[in-house]
Amino acid sequence: MKKIFSFITIGLALMALLSACQEKQTIPQPSGKGVDLRYRVENEYNLDAISPKPFNITVKSSKPWTITSAHPDWCIIEQEEGEAQPDSLVHIGQGENTTLKVQYYNNPSLDDRTDYIEIASDGWVAKKVTINQKGIAYLNVPEADIEEGLMIEKAGGDLVIHVKSNQKWTAKIVPEDGADKADWVSITDGASGELDGIVTMNVKENSGEKRYAYVAVYDRHDEERAKIHITQDGVQLDPETFEIRVGFDQTSAILNVVSNTKWEAEMGAETDWLTIDNPTGHNLNGTINLTVQNNAAGTSMRKTSIILKTIAANPGDPVAQKEIVVKQAYPITPVRHFMDNDEMGSWKSDWANAPVYTKDYGTLFAAKSRLNQGSMPFGTYTFRWKDLTAEEGAAEAIRVRHWFCFEESCELKFDLRPVDAKISFDFNAAGDGNKPSISAYTDVDWSKPIEITYKFDPSGANFCHVTYLVNGVEAGSYDTSENLLRSVTWGSKINMYLGVDKSGSAVLEWYEYTEPMNWDE
Repeated sequence: MKKIFSFITIGLALMALLSACQEKQTIPQPSGKGVDLRYRVENEYNLDAISPKPFNITVKSSKPWTITSAHPDWCIIEQEEGEAQPDSLVHIGQGENTTLKVQYYNNPSLDDRTDYIEIASDGWVAKKVTINQKGIAYLNVPEADIEEGLMIEKAGGDLVIHVKSNQKWTAKIVPEDGADKADWVSITDGASGELDGIVTMNVKENSGEKRYAYVAVYDRHDEERAKIHITQDGVQLDPETFEIRVGFDQTSAILNVVSNTKWEAEMGAETDWLTIDNPTGHNLNGTINLTVQNNAAGTSMRKTSIILKTIAANPGDPVAQKEIVVKQAYPITPVRHFMDNDEMGSWKSDWANAPVYTKDYGTLFAAKSRLNQGSMPFGTYTFRWKDLTAEEGAAEAIRVRHWFCFEESCELKFDLRPVDAKISFDFNAAGDGNKPSISAYTDVDWSKPIEITYKFDPSGANFCHVTYLVNGVEAGSYDTSENLLRSVTWGSKINMYLGVDKSGSAVLEWYEYTEPMNWDE
C-alpha cells in the first residue's frame, strides 16, 4: 500500500476546481475561510484477528481536527481531536505534527470485520481509511498438503481425510475436470460437521482405466477451503495433450504418452498429409513420431485425429482408448502498412518531433520522434527500417526503439543500436515478476534495411510464446507465465510505441501485421 502525505487548502476558488476535476466525489463546504489539513496514513490496513499490530496517524491542520472510528467499541484512537496550528506555518510545511496510535481489540468473531476511520477538520472529511480485521475462523485439511493427493489400488476400499476447524463445514466429491461424474467414489461418513472431524470415503473396485476425482471441503459460507486429488489405479493411457497444432510448413511433430501397459497408435481417419512413423511396439511411457506434409498451398486449416489404444494382456482385460485431434495451419497473408499520412492518422505523435512521410521512400523519424497506438491486436508484427543515421558528436548514440506495453506497467522493448552494432532486448516486469534473459543480437549488416519481427502465439493457460526475429532469423524467444511477464496474456491488447530516441534518425519503410491462426474454426 502506498503511503500518502496529503495537504488540501480549501477556499471558494479551490472548491470550484475540485468540483470540475474530481468525478463522483462530493466535498462538504467547510465553514469559515478554509482549512489546510495535512496527514500521513495508509489507504488501508489489514489486521490479524488476535494481537493486531497498532499503526500511527500523523496529522496537523490550520483548524481543529478530529479522528473518529465507525466502531469505537473495538477501536482505540489515542487522541481523537487536536488544536489548530497557525495557518502561516501549516501552509509552508511547518508547525507541530501530532502522531497518534490506533489500536484494535482482538476479534472474537469467526467472521472478518471492517472499520472506517475518518480524518476531518472544520466539518470537512478529508480522508477515509479502511481497516480490515480477520476473524478467528479457520479450516485446514492436512491431506491437502500431500503433493500427489490420495492414492488407492484397483481393489478399492476406504479413504479418509481429517478436517481441523472451529466452524461448520461440508465435504463433497467433485469430478475430474472434463468428467461428467465420479460415481465410483462416495462419502460414507462425515459429509458435514462442526469443529474437528473425519471424512470417510469408499472407492469401488476398478476393472478399467485409471481414474481421478477430488474431495473438496467447504466452510460455513460454502466457500471451498481445501481440494484433495484422488487417484485410483487402473489401466493408464494419458497423452500429454488432446490437440496437436502444427504450422503450415512444419514437417514433423511428436506426442508423449504416459502409460503403465502396452499400447499402439492408429489414424482416426485416412489422410494423405499425416502419417505415424512408429504406430506399434510401445510399452509403458513412450513417444509417437509424426510426419507432416507441407500445407503452403492450402487456404484452410486441415484436421484429422490419432487413436491411442492399450493392448489387453488377456482376453476380457479392459482396454483404454484416447483420441487426439491434429490440426495444421495454412498460410495467412500479412497486411502491409505504409506509414503515410493516412496511416499516421491512426497513430499519435507524442514526442517533440513528428515523423515525416515521403512517398516511395518511407517515414523519417528524427531524434525524439515517436508514434503511439493503443489496442493493437495479437499476432505477428514486422517492421522494416533503413537509413539508420547517427548524429556526429551527439552525447548519446541513436537508438531506434519499439515498446510493446501491457497492464501493470509491463513492457517489451526492442532496440536497434547501430553505433554499438547490436540489437538489444529489455523488459519491465509486472509487479514482482521475473524478466526473460535474451542476449543482444549482433549478426546485422547495418548498411542494408533491417526487418525486425515480434511473433505472438498462444501458450499454456492463456499466456503467450513470444519470438523475436531479425531479418527472418530467430534472435530469442520465451513463454510468459504467472511468474514471467504475467500481463502478457493471449488476447489482451497491445499499447504500441515506435520511435527514435536520444539522437540521429531512421526511416520506417513499412510494417506488416499477420493475424494469428484461428485454431477453433
